[in-house]
Amino acid sequence: MNLRTFLALTTAALAGTTWAAAPDAAAPATSDGLIAALSRNLDEVYVQPGANLAAYQKIIVEPGHAELAKNWLKDMNATRSVQRRLVPEDAQQITDQAASSLAPVIAEVFKARGYEVVSAPGPGVLRLTPSVTDLFVNAPDVPAPGIQRTFVRDGGQATLHLDVRDATTGALVARIVDRSTAHEVLAPATAAGQLRSNRATDVSNVFWFEALYRQWAGYCAKALGSPPTG
Repeated sequence: MNLRTFLALTTAALAGTTWAAAPDAAAPATSDGLIAALSRNLDEVYVQPGANLAAYQKIIVEPGHAELAKNWLKDMNATRSVQRRLVPEDAQQITDQAASSLAPVIAEVFKARGYEVVSAPGPGVLRLTPSVTDLFVNAPDVPAPGIQRTFVRDGGQATLHLDVRDATTGALVARIVDRSTAHEVLAPATAAGQLRSNRATDVSNVFWFEALYRQWAGYCAKALGSPPTG
């Protein structure tokens, strides 16, 4: 069920009986007055009762923000040789990269789903504010003496937070939270029928996390009820 259908049902239900959107949800409502909605693909989806998402066919995407998981730098260095230790500048570079690619990917996917990407508020415009927290890159690639290669099954994990507001009034329309894994590029099967691990590099890490961003954006656009494309 996407949010457009959900909100239509919610509005009708509020006129008579109390509607139970997500009886199994751990947090069925928020301090912002949002109500939890069920989603097949996303961990947490909250919406403003009565909001008419069908009226929104344009988006503004705010610059992304990223935060590494607590103690990530310490945890990484605990498993590395002195020559391969990371410094705060490495951690900052990783968060900067994660943040800079978030908004463009979301804008691209939402545009493909039928939304017009604009730069100014107006009627029918949603403002999307994306951020990534608990970012854990499994094998950051930094220069080190000698030949250093690291192989992993996935790039790491992160949690997406997406606030959706009316761009004109600033009213919170929806909030989405989802934790997921940046999966590996599919590798050839071994003789035992298992996937081999892939070498982790700066390029592969960026590729895996941008693929995760695309997946998130697609799920979010679907949940919000993408406008018709034709």
